[in-house]
Amino acid sequence: MKRLLIGKIMGIVGICLLAVGVSYFLAYALEKSLYNDINLLVTFEDTKEFSVESLDKKSEEEALKTYPYIFVIENKENSNVKFTMKIKDTLENLERSNLNYIIYLGEKEVKRGLLSEVKDNLLYEGNIKSKSKDTYKIYVYANETLKDATYKYSILINAK
Repeated sequence: MKRLLIGKIMGIVGICLLAVGVSYFLAYALEKSLYNDINLLVTFEDTKEFSVESLDKKSEEEALKTYPYIFVIENKENSNVKFTMKIKDTLENLERSNLNYIIYLGEKEVKRGLLSEVKDNLLYEGNIKSKSKDTYKIYVYANETLKDATYKYSILINAK
């Protein structure tokens, strides 16, 4: 009698474990099908956060002689990948309306504008070819002299 009871309990436990395992597998498979793992590698040349402390008024030509924020996006996938480039920044004694930006892909300019015109921190949307690397440079410069101002920012890359 005792063995029969233990056998029934073990059977119920086994069925429960099987049900949990199947549920986990199905949930994992569904999540994978909805959100493909896209393998984009982002490498920052110096640091993830970049700081611009010398915020004197500069012409575009002068700004392009300064050291840019440089990073590389590498696509390890077998297909092209679309991505977004967002900016995360800290403003100390300044407004975004005082700052211009220029984005280069290699040696080609791909976007420019005022940081105050950036919506939802979205700087740029791009596409990277399969099994390739793209180098980006971002220049940020002031359109007027800003004393005691520092601009710190970092870039977030998200595959679409």
